[in-house]
Amino acid sequence: MPMVYVDTFDGVATFDDVGIELADTSAIRDYVRSVLINMLATERCGDDGLRCHANVRDASGRQVLAASLVLTLTVPD
Repeated sequence: MPMVYVDTFDGVATFDDVGIELADTSAIRDYVRSVLINMLATERCGDDGLRCHANVRDASGRQVLAASLVLTLTVPD
């Protein structure tokens, strides 16, 4: 199983120095999706919404996946 590192950004950059072993690209996608959903659920939302982003890299530092989750809030006039 390859080791991947998931760096996240939600206004503050957090760099993963521990990593996680995931079997394949599908497992990486599922893991990153859950990370982003958890970030969105636990972060304080601004007046216009929230954006969470993750970059996934392998042990050599090569980017293997990037993902974003955006919540947009609008108040009608």
